[in-house]
Amino acid sequence: MQIISKILLGYDGSKAGDKALDYAISIAKSFNAKLYILHVIEEGKIAIAPDSSMYPSLIETMERQGKDLVSRAVEKAKSSGVDAEGLLEVGADAAETIINIANKLNVDLIIVGSRGLKGLTRFLLGSVSEKVVRYANRPVLVVH
Repeated sequence: MQIISKILLGYDGSKAGDKALDYAISIAKSFNAKLYILHVIEEGKIAIAPDSSMYPSLIETMERQGKDLVSRAVEKAKSSGVDAEGLLEVGADAAETIINIANKLNVDLIIVGSRGLKGLTRFLLGSVSEKVVRYANRPVLVVH
């Protein structure tokens, strides 16, 4: 059995994300593993009006909110006795960014929450968790 020493959680602050955070903390604690908590700001999904001067302030706001989100998650993990580190990345695609960071950090497990998209919505928007499962070259746990 392979020992889990590094875990990457793709975290978005949703209900499923919070549930995934709880699982990640529990698993990290069980294996005494380092937990990386990653929030991705997807540039490709930011709709900007013709006035592109709004873009920098929008990204700045999203970064501030992302840092706050990650900081609270890290504090929750640390208060449970887990060695945790927060990461904030801006990328074109959340799933691709999660996979790239997982490879860069050489983690043993990726954990993501499932947003529960169904039907046409799932077809049109895609699913970050589904893409991570499909393309990651390491184990992935999807928390529903």
